[in-house]
Amino acid sequence: MQLQQRSALDLQAEAAKSASQEGARVFYLDGRKIATKEDFLRETAEVMDFPAYFGKNWDAFDECIRDLSWVSAQKYILIYDRPDIFAKAQPDQWQIAQDLLQSASQYWQESGKLMEVWVLSLLN
Repeated sequence: MQLQQRSALDLQAEAAKSASQEGARVFYLDGRKIATKEDFLRETAEVMDFPAYFGKNWDAFDECIRDLSWVSAQKYILIYDRPDIFAKAQPDQWQIAQDLLQSASQYWQESGKLMEVWVLSLLN
């Protein structure tokens, strides 16, 4: 998985095109609501409809992001707008999130599905 910076207009056009393809599901994370690990886990669980048993920790996140049996889709696209807020506030936790997303993307690819993670406005 490659995390790429894209313009908002390009991203919206690509997401609309992908979502219109049979079986694609797009999830949008509003990074303005995410400054901490807890915020990231809460918002991701809400956006991706994680089950009520979600444990709100990295292990539970990893389990749920690799399951998604409750979401009928052939392709998953996670759009993360403004991850720079989380990255600056908790760089170590942001790195863990990136690593888990990378791992999940690889898992889905090996399972015959695609999971793409797109980031908007990632600032250094």
